[in-house]
Amino acid sequence: MVIRTFIKALAIVLVAWAVGMMLAANRAQAQEYSQYKVQCGQACLEGFADLYLTALVERDPSLAPLAPDVRFTENGSQLAIGDALWATATGIGANKLVFTDPASGGIAIYAAITENGMPSMFAARLKVEHREITEIETSVLRRNDGDAAMATFAQVRPIWRQTVPAGQRVGRQALMDIADSYFEGITQGRGDITPFDNQCVRFENGGQMTGRTDSEAREIQRMGCQAQFATGILKFVTTISDRRYLVVDEEQQVVMAIVMFNHKGNVDTVKMSNGETFTVSGPFRRPMSFLIFEAFKVVDGRIRQIEATVANVPYRMHPGWPAP
Repeated sequence: MVIRTFIKALAIVLVAWAVGMMLAANRAQAQEYSQYKVQCGQACLEGFADLYLTALVERDPSLAPLAPDVRFTENGSQLAIGDALWATATGIGANKLVFTDPASGGIAIYAAITENGMPSMFAARLKVEHREITEIETSVLRRNDGDAAMATFAQVRPIWRQTVPAGQRVGRQALMDIADSYFEGITQGRGDITPFDNQCVRFENGGQMTGRTDSEAREIQRMGCQAQFATGILKFVTTISDRRYLVVDEEQQVVMAIVMFNHKGNVDTVKMSNGETFTVSGPFRRPMSFLIFEAFKVVDGRIRQIEATVANVPYRMHPGWPAP
């Protein structure tokens, strides 16, 4: 009887021990998997950006941790790894902006690049999964020698690295909503629905588009971001489609949008808010689209700085990636 009771008690202890060991193993496996899958913070993702850029200018994809089924597009066209910029890049300039999104494994890059001795403006979105780069979406603007805008493109202005105090930060969805309100402000020709900071400055392809004070600046370029929107002059942009917000840097309060600006070409004039009429001319009188990579720095819920690449593409071209 005593032996039987002892054996029963021992069996209970052994079962409890086995269950405990199984739970511990499961916890260890979960932790290992979590670290393996994506727990890759800002410094980690910046490291992936550096590996990618090094592989690009060395023209050696093996130098980057690319997934076997990595998908790569340049200016909306799906291409093979090793093609296009992979075959022509020769150097990275001094100007480079990198933003990271540890929550999704996303990386945004703006950089001055040299292709066989000629300057190009480069923007990219990378996605890191399981410690491999699985998506590469790029835009390359090939410029002429001596282009002065190369010096101002992707400059690491202090505002980009300015730490936003916790009390002045907004959440992930709010950052995306703020960026989307920017595009709504353009299509609706309104300055009251987009939260701009009074010090907001916008750069497109290295050119300063707002807040200019030089003698060569046009009146519209001297305006601040909100005042410029309020004129309604940008309503010649017919639609803004394929809006995606795949890199949201909550720590730096930066969100990168990739969108298509579509110009139908049938808008002759725009009636501005001051009663004046703006005559639409040049390429905007024909069907065309822009593939735009646009980053927004947000401080206290307001857009403070904007950096964008604007690439000419066929009208209504699909950007090459599905909606998220």
